[in-house]
Amino acid sequence: VLDKDACSSECLEAIKGACKYDAIDTDMKAETFTINVGSIVWATGWNPYDPTKLDNLKFNSSPAIITNMMMERMAADNGPTGGKILRPGDDKEPESFAFVQCAGSRDENHLEHCSYICCMATFKQMTYIREQYPEAKIYVFYIDLRTPGRYEKFREKLMDDANAEFIKGKVADIIAEDDGGVTVVAENALTGTKVQQKVDMCILATGMQPALGEQAGALGVTTDGNGFVVSEPEKGMIAAGCAKSSADVYTCGQSSTAAALKAIQIGR
Repeated sequence: VLDKDACSSECLEAIKGACKYDAIDTDMKAETFTINVGSIVWATGWNPYDPTKLDNLKFNSSPAIITNMMMERMAADNGPTGGKILRPGDDKEPESFAFVQCAGSRDENHLEHCSYICCMATFKQMTYIREQYPEAKIYVFYIDLRTPGRYEKFREKLMDDANAEFIKGKVADIIAEDDGGVTVVAENALTGTKVQQKVDMCILATGMQPALGEQAGALGVTTDGNGFVVSEPEKGMIAAGCAKSSADVYTCGQSSTAAALKAIQIGR
């Protein structure tokens, strides 16, 4: 159903005209109905954790501090910069980058769980940087590095990068600098020394949280301590994908196939 309040008449006509099968009815009315089913598969997806809740990472203090989702959008060919990685605010070509892992994840004050995909997302985004800036310095601040599935060789290749440095330690502060860059402050957990690294851009690997959120209770869905849906086959409730736990696309596909099979079994 189209929300006419969100579109002008010209917009609605453009939407209608875009479908060569004349299948879009701009006058369709919303309808509420009840159906009886044997089971419900909850595949309600995920949302990135709100970086403004992470006081020490100062997300709003500088346009040079972005999230991994913003980085992904910037690197896309149809993104705001046409795929070119530039520092927001002044469009400078960055010479140095910092990745802050577990931004919100594995933190009892925010998301207690591991978000599963963040390390791999950072490794992938490092390849974006290398394609455009072969000599750029990259600093990765991490608690642990996890590569699910068969990505260990991919991790090893990126960690062998001579211009990449991996610092085991949780970031305590990010300080905005007058020249548009930022300084990342952390303690190196392996040496016990304080690290202050100035970079042109900082990317926060924000955590993954279930999208169902506070609606779960009203819908009669049981969730675990992290807000993920708990499958209850005896009640016909089945969780799949990122509604069940943090997961990558491949794992979501496996989970959804299993959920569909379980739904068939329940219905028999």
